[in-house]
Amino acid sequence: MRGVSLAVMLLFGSGFALAGEPETFLGFRLLDLENQSVKWQSPRMGESATVSYAFATQATATLGARNCASMLPPDKAYAPSHISRGQFAREVAAAFRMWEQVANITFREIGNADAADILIGAQGKPVGRAFTNVELKPAGADGRKVIARSLICLNPRQRWKIGFDGDLDVYDLRYTIAHEIGHAIGLDHPSAAGQLMSYRYDERQRGLQAGDIKGAALLYGSKPGAPRFAGSGITTGATGAPAVKGATGWPFGIGESGEKAAPDR
Repeated sequence: MRGVSLAVMLLFGSGFALAGEPETFLGFRLLDLENQSVKWQSPRMGESATVSYAFATQATATLGARNCASMLPPDKAYAPSHISRGQFAREVAAAFRMWEQVANITFREIGNADAADILIGAQGKPVGRAFTNVELKPAGADGRKVIARSLICLNPRQRWKIGFDGDLDVYDLRYTIAHEIGHAIGLDHPSAAGQLMSYRYDERQRGLQAGDIKGAALLYGSKPGAPRFAGSGITTGATGAPAVKGATGWPFGIGESGEKAAPDR
């Protein structure tokens, strides 16, 4: 038994402040599930972790999951946008590397979808853009819980792309997957915009921002020699800089925020 399943929803806040710094905006917010922050393998802040991931290979149902309860292989989401399996796998691997570059967390791909810590697929019941479900293990002797499994699912009715082109109606896969990985490892939305973990899609930043990095480092420890900002390698338009059409994109998912849902495409 994996333990209770908890959904990642759209939550608002000014960011997570350390004790003694109540007015400091750090640009990140930790997931608060069952009145505690959560992470992989150890509840102790700053302790490293190794996490596996895999792609769904068949229709999968997860009892009790509030997000991604019904999942299909991810090609159901990316293939209609003329993205190949190899391209998708490379973008996902690059998204995981973004977090590995800044924090002491290691990701490894495995072929067994049932055994994977993080399972990636397409939504069986399309809604919104992308979601993450975070499931916890039963509490240990100290009353603390750690993450048991996370699910990441993409809407197969939406169009997807590789690279920035200024069209905020079509989400870049690497950016989206990196955002959902942030949820899968214990981070929440700190704000509407400004960080990769902000709840609106935005092509103004190419990779993790200062708040994203601080949050990941708090959870798993800083990677020695990590840059202040971790570039994602996302390509841009012909000018070399994202020509953003509109201020912000649609929210990544639908939660209890009062935000309107992204339209189906």
